[in-house]
Amino acid sequence: MIRSFLSRSPLYVLALYASVLIFLVYTCAYAYRKPFTAAIYEGEILWGFDVKILYVLSEIIGYALSKFIGVRILPSMKAGHRIYYIIGLLTFSEVALLGFALLPVPLKVCSIFLSGLPLGMIWGVIFSYIEGRRISEILNVGLSVALIVSSGLVKTLGQFVMDNLHVSEYWMPFTTGLLVYPVMLLCSWLLNQIPAPNEQDIIQRTKRAPMDGKDRRKFLRQFFWGICMLVVFYGALTVFRELRDSFAADIWKELHIEGAMIFTQTEVPIAVFVLVLMFLIVFVRNNRLALNIIYCIAVTGGSLMVFSTLLYVYGFLSPIWWMILSGLGLYMGYIPFTYLIERLIASLRVVSTAVFIIYLADSFGYLGTTGVFMVKNFVSADISWTVMLMRTALFSGFVSVLSIFAIY
Repeated sequence: MIRSFLSRSPLYVLALYASVLIFLVYTCAYAYRKPFTAAIYEGEILWGFDVKILYVLSEIIGYALSKFIGVRILPSMKAGHRIYYIIGLLTFSEVALLGFALLPVPLKVCSIFLSGLPLGMIWGVIFSYIEGRRISEILNVGLSVALIVSSGLVKTLGQFVMDNLHVSEYWMPFTTGLLVYPVMLLCSWLLNQIPAPNEQDIIQRTKRAPMDGKDRRKFLRQFFWGICMLVVFYGALTVFRELRDSFAADIWKELHIEGAMIFTQTEVPIAVFVLVLMFLIVFVRNNRLALNIIYCIAVTGGSLMVFSTLLYVYGFLSPIWWMILSGLGLYMGYIPFTYLIERLIASLRVVSTAVFIIYLADSFGYLGTTGVFMVKNFVSADISWTVMLMRTALFSGFVSVLSIFAIY
């Protein structure tokens, strides 16, 4: 009934409905991934690791492995199976978080790994509702908002659960997931009512078809250099984003700034600014022109990461303004990436799926993140998280700018 109504409705009705649902479902997914990082787990050591680094590392390894699995599974996923993927993957993660609450510390590491294992595929499932439509950029707004603010929102919720429901650090992630679970079920069902792309969508944006192993190998051979540079670009930004995101609680503590709302406070202005930029791209019909605009935004973002960090180092910026501006620079490259891939495929007129390229880039990005966290624990243990973030901002910003020039 809802699907039939949306099929007959004006395009703006579908755009509004889908954007809101995409935002809500992806925010629900974040409630199973990020709340545990709001806790400090101060003073705990296991196997030579600071225990929080170990938990974050385990979750990221699971998440990265999920991306590699997603490269094989998601490009061939049937549209009718998407809702089962969403509910099944998030339910698996919630059960694993129960293990994180109940089991001894060594097994908590396994539990947090298992909780991350299904979550890396959620983005691809949700994005499959978006790609290949005339309104893809508008629908991407919901996903983009979620990418920027959801982590802060669910960490604020996690902190609220600890402060007001008097739940321990280890029970907090499961409790947060449990509170969100009914909302996730309802929103997933509503999202699944979105009708398939119509003929006009296919004409303007190229047909998006499942890719088997042969198709993926052919696509890689055909566009190998460009794909490598896209992976380097996105990977560099992923490392900075994950460090900034996973250890935000530790960084704010080092900067002597407290309060549950700080996790959300710095992200909202970033979301507003980036989304205004992205919304303007919707009105650019020429795919080549849209690509050039996205390249310029990404280069500006990488430069902003570098210069805002240098200004903070030399005392010209406050900690909050540095976090806002470096985060803005990050998301000026990170958020347009999906728009970039969407327009590239439309411009090249190849039958494929954007999920394949994005998951390939994501996989290597999280591998790089794992390496950075290992270096922090074993080589640079005496360096604060704030200093680590500054160094990563300079490196990631510089690499992202160079890789965009190489692609262009």
